[in-house]
Amino acid sequence: MNIGKKVIFYMAALSLLASCTSDIGDRLDGKWQLQQVETEGKVEKLDTIYYNFQTSLFMYQIYNPATDAFSHCYGFKVMETKKQVMLELTNYSVSLNKFLPQTDWETPTRRFIVEELTDKRLVMKGDDRRYTFRRF
Repeated sequence: MNIGKKVIFYMAALSLLASCTSDIGDRLDGKWQLQQVETEGKVEKLDTIYYNFQTSLFMYQIYNPATDAFSHCYGFKVMETKKQVMLELTNYSVSLNKFLPQTDWETPTRRFIVEELTDKRLVMKGDDRRYTFRRF
């Protein structure tokens, strides 16, 4: 192999390695549509809930097809470990007392373990539930 081909090969290998080891927190950025929640072997299919990540910010959105409108609540995302993320909703945009009953969250703060993260799929586990999302 000549020098030029070796350089290209090594640059491609380094690029691939960097993409595999990039920070999960940054790779979460974007809008994710919840497709299913698995609890104790039971699977519930969903398509009206969205998790939105942008750096340290988080937004939980719920679409109501009957009114063609979204309700949402803002909060924060903190990467506690390489695979553990803490999400916290705040009273900033809506009252948590009104928003939380629309969700399966019992408190404004949830911790999740990121089990799988690709460009198109996110699987997180929290409170004995497994959440599967698709990038929207």
